Amino acid sequence: MLDRVAEFFIFGLVPLVVGVLAVPEVTKAGEQTIAGEVTYRERIALPSDAVLVVELADVSLADAPAIVIAKRRIAPTGQVPIKFVIDFDPKAIQKGRTYALQARITVGEQLIFVTNTSHQLDPLAGKPQAVLVKMPR
Repeated sequence: MLDRVAEFFIFGLVPLVVGVLAVPEVTKAGEQTIAGEVTYRERIALPSDAVLVVELADVSLADAPAIVIAKRRIAPTGQVPIKFVIDFDPKAIQKGRTYALQARITVGEQLIFVTNTSHQLDPLAGKPQAVLVKMPR
């Protein structure tokens, strides 16, 4: 009986586990990503409970709120720069529209840093993005 259990582990379970670990992470079909980092110039350490939120938004209409296409919430494990990756559906991107990245760092409900200028980009270009945030006034 012990031989059958050992045989099961050697020839059954071990190859299954190794096969699962060797398969790359599955992503949604047709999904694209925007990668980059958020930083600030002030020489201030982030509190351990800080949270970064980065959004890809359609900012085409000047007199209307931005339409958020994708959002990523990150609890930084260190200091700036904070790396991010946002997954989005490329079908949500329309030709002739204007897109921007918006970022903010909060501690609880308190806003610590925020983008104060438009960080426009072509979401389909696949270029790394560097987003600068500043302290609100």
